[in-house]
Amino acid sequence: MNEITTTTPDRPICVLLGALGGQGGGVLIDWLVNSAKRAGYPAQATSTPGVAQRTGATTYYFELFPEKNPIESPIFTFFPASDDLDIMIAMEPTEAGRAIERGFVTDFTTVITTTERVYSTAEKVSAGDGRIDVIPVIDAIKKAAKKLIQLDVSALSAETSARGNAIAFGAVIGSGILPLTPEDCRAAITAKGVAVGSNLAGFDIGLKAAKEGIQPSRQDDDLTFDKAPNEFDGEISIFPETTREIISHGIVRLIDYQGPNYAREYLKRLKRILDIDTDQTKKLTSEMARHLARWMSFEDVIRVAQLKTRPGRLSRIRNELKVGPNTPLKLTDYFKPGRDEVLGVIPKSLSWLVPSLSKGIALHIPTGSAFGFAMLKFLSILKPLRTKTSQYIEEQKAIDQWLNAVIKAKSQDYYLACQTANLAILARGYGDVRKTGLKKLDLLFIDWNKKLENDHSGMTAQVDQMILLAHSNPDVI
Repeated sequence: MNEITTTTPDRPICVLLGALGGQGGGVLIDWLVNSAKRAGYPAQATSTPGVAQRTGATTYYFELFPEKNPIESPIFTFFPASDDLDIMIAMEPTEAGRAIERGFVTDFTTVITTTERVYSTAEKVSAGDGRIDVIPVIDAIKKAAKKLIQLDVSALSAETSARGNAIAFGAVIGSGILPLTPEDCRAAITAKGVAVGSNLAGFDIGLKAAKEGIQPSRQDDDLTFDKAPNEFDGEISIFPETTREIISHGIVRLIDYQGPNYAREYLKRLKRILDIDTDQTKKLTSEMARHLARWMSFEDVIRVAQLKTRPGRLSRIRNELKVGPNTPLKLTDYFKPGRDEVLGVIPKSLSWLVPSLSKGIALHIPTGSAFGFAMLKFLSILKPLRTKTSQYIEEQKAIDQWLNAVIKAKSQDYYLACQTANLAILARGYGDVRKTGLKKLDLLFIDWNKKLENDHSGMTAQVDQMILLAHSNPDVI
């Protein structure tokens, strides 16, 4: 007589999801639970809220016991342990990196991540470029995980209104790890009743992407290059080839900001640096080309108004929101200008008329309306008057002070000169933040020549510390 044996699963299938506010993580996890229950599988989901303003993602944990209608109810846990995860879903790629750091992603885990970055508060507030390089994160995921599925949501959802969470849901099912059918999942989406049409479309997109192994069309590279007008070719050619692209891009930015003559002032200032840059790498010239263009295009009220009224801005916003041209769109921009911002649009001779405005003036301007757009457009056409404003005069004075400090530092030490160039990261933001940064620079550069002659190594250490603090703790500069 043959003995018949049966086997039952000894563990649930575990899924961890990291999603930011507005990315639909809660909806995605509801779809998973609903799909499992429709198919007859016991399932449970829990969540751990993150911190506001992108300092932490909300973490969702889902478990499914892969036996339909078991005799006894399985016991689920509230949070995974190391080596438990079958699937890690990251709605932002660095969240998968955090999962690796915490030991959740192993050679047992399939990682599904979007490619689009949503920059954290720490990345945004850091002086200079505080962005995390996502390429090493992706490389680490490939090494740590069993499999990596990357979803270029923008490319995959082109010409549709599909959202990232629906595409990720389809990819989860397309991975074949969960014993759920597409029909169960589509029924769950329909039952949820949230943007059913677009979410069903997104689900099918993600399902196909995972099954067919569709690779992302791009990596985290949102850099752009704008070539300067041909009339500047001769002036740019005197600079090292390694610096020409950033100089050309800077010229375009400054022409847009104030005009060709202002761009030539940029080249004139940069030529002073080139004349003393004897190092083969030309690192000092390269650093100054980048920082000088950014500082000379400081954001005042006129600049903000110019950016807010650019042709095509409303179309870009509609594309980002996936809202068609026939759908009503109400756009309101929020401003709170203080005294320094007001000084950016009036002549220096009239600055005494402006009160302190310590708390600023709260303004809600309906940019999407003809009246609101006209208000900002009026401010933007004041560009020719910018050079007469108090803020412009003070900024140019600070730029020249910094430029002279870099030149003097080069006479002492090349490394110190490059670091002094990098101090331009303190000239950032607006209002009190910008005022504090410029004040720090002004105090540092007082008697700068004597300081370098009397204590060269000490000044190097002080500059290094200022840059370190600006990157790691922007509130202490």
